[in-house]
Amino acid sequence: MGWLRKLFKKSNNVTEEYKYDQIETKSSDRNQTVRLNSYTDFKGYIKENSEILAEGNRQLEEAKIEYQAVTSYLTDIQIIDSIPKPQREAIEDAARNIFNLNKERNHIRNRQYTITDIQYRLFERYEMQLPKELALLKDAEGYQNDIEADIKRLENEKQSFLDEEDEIINKQSFLRGIAKTTFLVILVLFIIFALLSSSSGSNMTLPFLLTVLMGMASALYIFMEARKNTHDIKMVQLKLNKVIMLANKVAIKSVNNRNYLDYCYSKYMVDSYDQLKDRWEQYVKIKDENKRYENNSQLLEFYNEVLIKELKKYKVKDSEIWIYQPTAILDSREMVEVRHRLNVRRQKLRERMQAIKEQQQEATKAIISMVKANPESEAEAISILKKYNIKQDAILDS
Repeated sequence: MGWLRKLFKKSNNVTEEYKYDQIETKSSDRNQTVRLNSYTDFKGYIKENSEILAEGNRQLEEAKIEYQAVTSYLTDIQIIDSIPKPQREAIEDAARNIFNLNKERNHIRNRQYTITDIQYRLFERYEMQLPKELALLKDAEGYQNDIEADIKRLENEKQSFLDEEDEIINKQSFLRGIAKTTFLVILVLFIIFALLSSSSGSNMTLPFLLTVLMGMASALYIFMEARKNTHDIKMVQLKLNKVIMLANKVAIKSVNNRNYLDYCYSKYMVDSYDQLKDRWEQYVKIKDENKRYENNSQLLEFYNEVLIKELKKYKVKDSEIWIYQPTAILDSREMVEVRHRLNVRRQKLRERMQAIKEQQQEATKAIISMVKANPESEAEAISILKKYNIKQDAILDS
């Protein structure tokens, strides 16, 4: 336990102020002054710097492992670059297949579909009957279009017959008007002829006869037209009733067919045949892609094993890493980029390890200075160092 005493021999220049008052120790890294007034401050200071040493050791170990790994990668690159062209064919073929299979996998994964998960499970459930129902749904939509066209046509016919009925009724009203007018004209003529005959004694037989003939002709015309209108209105009403009956039948068909369509739309969560067809095609594609993805995975695993096996033939230590960067094997420019990145990483690791060592040196100097200033606490300092697994050589070498 006397190693620290030997190392930290008190110099003749050490004065009484180191024993009683405060100690001022400057760290070149921290650029600050540490003031100690008690045993607690001494112990905490030693602990703090011991933690720096212990943490530095841990980080150095990690950095050394990483540095060795990077160096190993660079060595592997040299080995791969030195493989003769004829012997590279199997390696490049495996790398090319890995690249293409990964590209296909990414394409499959990045495909965008509008089909929902619920619809996919639904289609999976009705997979066997869906093609048949697709055809039925298409026919039903076509039939619905025909029905609606028939309804529109029948409505037009119905309106046409109603217009024709109104026209015949108007004719009948017109005939009644003619009949009344003719009657009044004949009556007036009879009165005039009678007055002329009584006042002048003229023979008015011929005018009377002509008036009677005119009245009879008018009555015959009115009778014939009225009879024709009555017949026409009956025919129109028959046709109108027939159209109404047909319209009712078509309306019932429309309701039944529409109910079937609504049921199918609700069942498959779509709005039309076209949408159902689109979702079904997506389902078929996804199912096919799932099979392709499964086959792709098997092939990818096969070529990964081939590439690893071929690289191990040439003593490539970290052969597994090349399955994640096959383009570097295929493209020399990509390999140069990989080498550059590794060299940069290695340089960063050197810088990191150097910085850690400098921190440890500062911490070691701080501990030495503190023990020199407090020789009576040397045993406590040794105990703290041991707790942090700091070896004596680490301090002695400093």
